[in-house]
Amino acid sequence: MPELQILVATMHQRDLRLAEEMNIRCDAIIANQSDTSSFLTEETAHGSLTMITTPTRGVGLNRNIALLAADAEILLFADDDITYYDGTAEAVKAAFRDLPDADAIIFSTDLSKGGEIYEKRHLPIKRRHVWNALKFGTYALAVRRKAVLRTNISFNQLFGGGCLYGSGEDSLFILDCLRRGLKIYTHSHVLGVCRKDSSSWFTGFGEKYFFDKGAFFAFAFPKMKWAVSLFFAVRMCLRKKTQLSLPKMLRMMRLGRRAAKELRGYKDVCHD
Repeated sequence: MPELQILVATMHQRDLRLAEEMNIRCDAIIANQSDTSSFLTEETAHGSLTMITTPTRGVGLNRNIALLAADAEILLFADDDITYYDGTAEAVKAAFRDLPDADAIIFSTDLSKGGEIYEKRHLPIKRRHVWNALKFGTYALAVRRKAVLRTNISFNQLFGGGCLYGSGEDSLFILDCLRRGLKIYTHSHVLGVCRKDSSSWFTGFGEKYFFDKGAFFAFAFPKMKWAVSLFFAVRMCLRKKTQLSLPKMLRMMRLGRRAAKELRGYKDVCHD
């Protein structure tokens, strides 16, 4: 059994060159959504590479495919737009040795646009909870596989790129971890640089964005969805993030919360 595997979610890959582009230097499973089905393996000087190609869509499903195929002690989730710095594999393993009670660790990253680093998202070594852990992405998250198996946690397939609702699978996964008793830490080690030149789901702070947020709050905070929606809308107004009025934001989130009960998307509700 390997000690560490990187689980990459990607699309339309034809071969294993992505592993070299990402500077992966350990075992990895690449879940590749395309228009065909195939299974490809290769042994390299750095470890075993496996690519599972399926004619499916949705980032949550893609991550679950990689998760089901994994067998390492530690699993590091990844998107295909991150390039790891040298020494990442050993640093991740060392972090879990240094934090023996950690079930999951969110690592630091550098963010770039146009080839230039614009933000250094460097985090302290610190225990995280529901109120301060939901702003981080899965691309920097590593988990102990036994902890995930023990609590039967997987990725929600309704949220994220290619899904019914635009985003939120990362936060829902972390939220599930915390609610089922897993201990999550952030860590100061910088994994690599993540390119933020484009997004598979974000098209601006328009009606669909707030509709999807309403659906997310219905799943994430079923007993507090009204209060969380109001707080979020007021904060967006204060930060002047959108041209939508406060009543409009609240209305779209209300529609999203109601639609989530029947698993209906923005196009189904707002374009009937």
